[in-house]
Amino acid sequence: MRVELAPEIFADTDEHTGPYALSDLHRLYDLLRCFAEERHEWVVADVAVVAAVRDFVPRHLPQLADTYVALAEDAAVAVNAWTGTTQATTDPIAVSRADLADYAEDLCQRAVIVVENQESDGYFLETVAYVLNHQRILTALRNRWVEIGHGGGSDLVKAALAAGNRFRRVIRVVAVLDSDRLIPRQRTGSHDKATTLQELDIGVHVLVRREAENYVPDRVLAGIGQLAEASARLDRLKHLTPEQRGHYDMKHGFSRLHRSAEVTGAHQQLFPDLDHRTRSALHDGFGSDLLSRMYTYREALTEHDFARLGDGVVAELRELLATIAGKI
Repeated sequence: MRVELAPEIFADTDEHTGPYALSDLHRLYDLLRCFAEERHEWVVADVAVVAAVRDFVPRHLPQLADTYVALAEDAAVAVNAWTGTTQATTDPIAVSRADLADYAEDLCQRAVIVVENQESDGYFLETVAYVLNHQRILTALRNRWVEIGHGGGSDLVKAALAAGNRFRRVIRVVAVLDSDRLIPRQRTGSHDKATTLQELDIGVHVLVRREAENYVPDRVLAGIGQLAEASARLDRLKHLTPEQRGHYDMKHGFSRLHRSAEVTGAHQQLFPDLDHRTRSALHDGFGSDLLSRMYTYREALTEHDFARLGDGVVAELRELLATIAGKI
């Protein structure tokens, strides 16, 4: 996140908050360390901050003074370089002396991505970030600056709210939900959950397709099962329209069609003229371990593999990553 520190943070005594307490000095050190580690970006738009840092840090953190003074100077140069450009796309979080402790607490703890299944959805998110080369998210995951929390289905809102309650000023929580759509553009309970969470300043992305498994590329599917069987099943999958493929039950196929009247009706609407050969080949789906398989294949995948799934898929996945990056 982009963070701007007020000049009075680097004064021994503030007219509103008084002398620096030792606890606040620790908070400031924690926040400066986040900048040094590139966990967050220090924005220095006021030259008075650089002067204040040069005076304050050598007296309070002498062994680290050179590091943090240089960091402030570099941040000021970066802001000047952005003038007149579009590189600085978000307003920074403005931190004052009075709220330093709260913001330091929020920014120095792990952000949270709440998903329905911690393991499989974690595989999905890391694979997408890897293939689309989102280094900030990959670095955050690698350094454990963000945690992936298990929300389940019905308890996801509760889990996201509990995560949000860890934060005082800036809620660094994102919820990623399957849409569970049986047909295109259907509004489901996932969208109702998203509305609830967005009203509480929790970042949300509801997948456009039915589930995360509907984003698994052909290159991964081709390796499931015996070669002849895998080839025949993938060939039949390619006979589906983009909308059918986006809402086909990739894990279980057509084997659960009669679980409810809603599912049966949606199937009849989405697959009105499905030929017997395609129905038979796709009856059992591709299994429940698709996302772990995709993770295993991630180094062999490219953006083009996702693009082949249909128009808008890559754009949506980039939007998903941007939503996550905006909170971590």
